[in-house]
Amino acid sequence: MVLDRVSLSMPSGRMWALTGSSGSGKSTLLNLIGLLDRPQQGQIEIAGQCVSGLDAHEAAKVRNRLIGFVFQSFHLLPRLTAWENVALPLVHRAVGRKARRDAAIAQLERVGLGDRIHHRPEELSGGQRQRVAIARALVTRPRLLLADEPTGNLDSESGAMVMSLLRDINLNDQVSILMVTHDDRLAASCDHRIVMRDGRILPPVRG
Repeated sequence: MVLDRVSLSMPSGRMWALTGSSGSGKSTLLNLIGLLDRPQQGQIEIAGQCVSGLDAHEAAKVRNRLIGFVFQSFHLLPRLTAWENVALPLVHRAVGRKARRDAAIAQLERVGLGDRIHHRPEELSGGQRQRVAIARALVTRPRLLLADEPTGNLDSESGAMVMSLLRDINLNDQVSILMVTHDDRLAASCDHRIVMRDGRILPPVRG
């Protein structure tokens, strides 16, 4: 989907829902903000830094420093334990193994999985896998968290737990969160709702 004259400003420390029908441009917008794609024109600023003209190496550094990602399908490496999955982003910062492990365990304890640090993904439930993914997104202490249907593969109880965790992160850590969702109830629980249609974005309204 090609985006058309998209203009969006997201004050820090808020939680935003990104909604719209399939093919409306949600994934394209998320990929642009996450520096996975580059815009053909216009610019993107994150934390006051213009990032739209960065090369692949510079974009990777900014992603690692400022942005965390949570995906619907978790994207955990099956051969690694929970703490090893969480610690992965710190490898790119050349953080030593002990410091990586300590930081990963601290985040797993935060999301309620301190007793699962040595478990591999196949030994965890869907909700637990998503909490591992959230811990991995947080281990670099990002300013912005991008969540793509984070409750899409979860039952209602696990989904509610994940949403409660995301809201806690948003309120207590002042991490800005942009969440793609098709669930109107989840969208309504956010501070703002962004609606996309045919590659255009409508002004955000209170959720």
